[in-house]
Amino acid sequence: MVSTSLGVLQSDLIKFKPLLPTWKVLSIYQFDMAVYTKIFVKFPKKFWPEGKGREFFLYVSSRRGYYGVWQEFEAQYPDANVLLVTVTDKESRRIEQQSDNQTKAEIMEVLRSMFPGEDVPDATDILVPRWWSDRFYKGTFSNWPIGVNRYEYDQLRAPVGRVYFTGEHTSEHYNGYVHGAYLSGMTTSYGLS
Repeated sequence: MVSTSLGVLQSDLIKFKPLLPTWKVLSIYQFDMAVYTKIFVKFPKKFWPEGKGREFFLYVSSRRGYYGVWQEFEAQYPDANVLLVTVTDKESRRIEQQSDNQTKAEIMEVLRSMFPGEDVPDATDILVPRWWSDRFYKGTFSNWPIGVNRYEYDQLRAPVGRVYFTGEHTSEHYNGYVHGAYLSGMTTSYGLS
């Protein structure tokens, strides 16, 4: 049972011997592997708006996807002083290639432009996941692109002889979700018994 991510299947990390049949290889490359990065930033104090209806705020840049979606957690975790910023696709890949300090500097510049009247302290800590750069993941979740139909999806899920494929990319109802990977693995393992 092969339960790697679609990104790993699309990379050269795993070699199948004998080679996978053409129909299987084509199905693997019909789907995309997305990169969705949630960066956590901790501060010594709050400087952002909080309260009901203020959990999310946006930053608009001429650069598409540049630190655009922000979230605070004070209702769930009082005095945590943590912000989460989401970046995707090209921005995620770009950020993964730079140092955490460089990312922190960009974030501080954005936040100071978002809150010009506030005393915005330097961040004390930052967590930047690197799912795309990690050779054991090569992205965060699979994406079923427009134009790809059910036939290609069924081919992606189909076994090759006694080799079965599972993971969130093979989950019919929860494609792209962690629990999709779990449920897909359970379904596939039941089929083996």
